[in-house]
Amino acid sequence: MMNVDALSDHLSKYVVDILKKRGIERLYPPQEEAVRKGLFSNKNLVVAIPTASGKTLIAELAMIYEVIRGGKCLYTVPLRALAGEKFEEFSKWEEIGVKIGISTGDYESRDEWLGECDIVVTTSEKADSLLRNEASWLRNLSLLVVDEIHLIDSAKRGATLEVLIAKLKKLNPNLRIIALSATIPNADEIAEWLNAELIKSEWRPTPLYEYVFYPGRLLKFENGFLREVKAESSIERLIVRTLEEGGQVLVFESTRRNAESYAVKISGYTKEFVEDNSDVAEKVLEENEGEMSRKLSECVKLGSAFHHAGLLNSQRVAIEKAFREGRIKVLVATPTLAAGVNLPARRVILKSYRRYDSGAYAPIMVSEYKQMAGRAGRPGLDEYGEAIIVTKTRDEALKVAERYLAGEPEKVISKLGSETHLRFHTLSLISEGIASSFEDLLDFYSTTFFAYQNEFTLEWEIRRIVLQLEKWGMIVEYAPTSFGKLVSKLYIDPLSGFIFKEELSKFDELSDLAMLHLICRTPDMELLSIRKADGWIENELENLREELTYYPSIYSAEYDFFLREFKTALCLYDWINERDEDIICEKYGIAPGDLRRIVETAEWLMHSLRRIAEHLSHNLASKALKLEMRLKYGVKEELLDLVKLKNVGRKRARKLYNAGIRNLEDLIQNRKIAEKLIGSRIVEKILS
Repeated sequence: MMNVDALSDHLSKYVVDILKKRGIERLYPPQEEAVRKGLFSNKNLVVAIPTASGKTLIAELAMIYEVIRGGKCLYTVPLRALAGEKFEEFSKWEEIGVKIGISTGDYESRDEWLGECDIVVTTSEKADSLLRNEASWLRNLSLLVVDEIHLIDSAKRGATLEVLIAKLKKLNPNLRIIALSATIPNADEIAEWLNAELIKSEWRPTPLYEYVFYPGRLLKFENGFLREVKAESSIERLIVRTLEEGGQVLVFESTRRNAESYAVKISGYTKEFVEDNSDVAEKVLEENEGEMSRKLSECVKLGSAFHHAGLLNSQRVAIEKAFREGRIKVLVATPTLAAGVNLPARRVILKSYRRYDSGAYAPIMVSEYKQMAGRAGRPGLDEYGEAIIVTKTRDEALKVAERYLAGEPEKVISKLGSETHLRFHTLSLISEGIASSFEDLLDFYSTTFFAYQNEFTLEWEIRRIVLQLEKWGMIVEYAPTSFGKLVSKLYIDPLSGFIFKEELSKFDELSDLAMLHLICRTPDMELLSIRKADGWIENELENLREELTYYPSIYSAEYDFFLREFKTALCLYDWINERDEDIICEKYGIAPGDLRRIVETAEWLMHSLRRIAEHLSHNLASKALKLEMRLKYGVKEELLDLVKLKNVGRKRARKLYNAGIRNLEDLIQNRKIAEKLIGSRIVEKILS
C-alpha cells in the first residue's frame, strides 16, 4: 500500500500531517489506483468501490489539490443529513486555511457569501436552485464532486442530479468531475458519459461474508458453490453472540412499526451489555415527549434504538452519535438509512427482504440489498463483517441466496424521460437562458445520461411540454415570461405554479383552510394517506365543504386523492391553530418527524403562493405571508411577534401572551412575570 508521505509531491507536508493526525498512514488499494490514474491531474474520474473503501478521502485529496491550485470545489450529496456530515468532516481542513461552506436551505436564494469558500457542500437540488437563481460564484467552479452518482437511478431525485451535471458542464466547459458510487454493473457507462477514467474495485478494508439464515442453519456462497453450516436457533441468539464478541448489530426492517417493535423486543437482550445511556435517553425527549419518543427513550436506556423517517432531526443525530460511540448495541432501521448516513456494524441483518409498495409486498432490488450489506464491518474495529438475510424455510433460503448473494446489482438507468421531470427542467433551461430555441433544448438533452443510454430522442415529449408551458403563460417563443422565471426560481413544479395562478384569478378572498388546501392540491406537497380509522374526515368535510374551492364528485376517480389532500390540509390547520404536537401526531397517524417534514414543505409552498400573489398584485399576498409565518412557528396570528424572537417557541409564546406579554417591549417591562412563567435562564437567553 502507498504511504501517505508520497502525497507530499502533489499536495504539501501540511496536508500529509493532517492525514496522519487522522490516523491515515497508508492509502487503500482503490485510493492508490486513483492516484495512479490521474487523481492529481485534470482528468475526470468515476470511483465505483464498496462502502467504507475510502471514496470520500479520494474526493478530499482531489479537492485540496484543486484549492492549492487556486480552484473552487462543489461537493454534492443526495440528503441534507449527509451534507451536514460531510461539512463536519471537511471542516478539519480549515486549520490549513481552506474555507468550507454549506448550503441546504431556502430554495429562492443565491447564497453569494459562498463565493468566499473554497469547498461548498450542498444537495443536488440546492445546487440546481442556486443555478436557477443565478448565483454568480458557480461560474468559478473548477471541480465538481458528485457523491452517490448511482442515485441517477432514483425515480425521485435522479433527474435533477443528471441535469445539474449537464448544466454545470455547459456553464464551465473545463469543469473537472469526480463521481463517487457504490459498485454498480454499468459504472463504465457513467464513466464514458462523463469522459472519465474508471476506478472500479471490490476491495474492502474488512472482508464481507454474506449468508441466508433459516432456523438453525446458514447458507453461504463460496467460490461459486453453496455451503450450509449449523447456526443459532434464532436471530436473537445470533445478535447476542455478536454483542458478546464486542460487536454491534444493524437490523433492517421493512416498516416503521416492525422497526419499533423489534427494537423494543431486542432491548430485553441488549440491556446486559449497557452501562448508562440515561443522557442519550434524555436527549431523545428534549424536543418531544410523545408516545413514539418515549418508546425510543426507553429502548435507548436498554441499549437498542429504532431509526426511521418519523424521528425528529435532533433524535436522529443523538441516536447516530450514540451508535457510533458503541453505546447503542443494536440499531433497528428502515431501509432509508442504508442510502443515507454511514453507520457500519459488525453484523447487518435483513429481517425482511420484501418491501410494501403500491398496495403489495415485493422483493427489494439486489442493489438495495448490496447497499445494506455494505454496512457490515467497522473499519479498524472488526476483522470482518457479516450480512445475513432472514428466511423461514430452506427452500426460501435457497431462492434468496440465488437472487441476492449470487446476483448482480441492477444497472443504473436514467429516469429523466418522465413528463414531470422534463416539465420541471425544460422551464429552468429556458428561464436560465441555456435554451432559446427547440434546437437548443434538443442539444442540451443530447448531453444527458438519458441520451447516452437511449437511441431515441425526447423530441415529441419536449414539443408537448413546450406547448403546455406556453399555454400556462410561462414561456413565449422560447423566452421566459416574468411569471415563468419566478416559478423556475421558486423551485416548484410548473404545474404547481399554474394551479396557484388559476385559483388566484378566480377568488379575491380565501379562508385559511382553503389556502392550506390549495397548497395541498399541488404535485409538490407530500400527502398523508387515508387509514381505516379515518372515517371522521368525511364528517369534517361536510362541516367545512363551503370553505373549499374545489370539491369533486364522490363517484369520481379523484375523490380518494381529494380526501388525502383535505386530511393534509386539516393537519396543517391544526398546527397553525396551536394544537398540541403529540395530539396532532396521534390524530393523523404520523410521527413527529413526519409532521415537521410536512410543515416544512407547506411553508415553502405557501411562500411560493405568496410570491406568485405578489407578482399578480393579488390582495391575498399579505394573508399568504402571515400563513407562511404561522406554518413556520405553528401559531395563531396573535403570537407572531413573540415567536419571531429566538428561543421563544409556540408553547412559551402562548404562556407569555396569556399573561399580557405581546412583544419584546412587553417582555422587557414585565421581565419578572416572564421569568416566573418560562424561567430566568430562558428570559436571559431571549433578551441577550
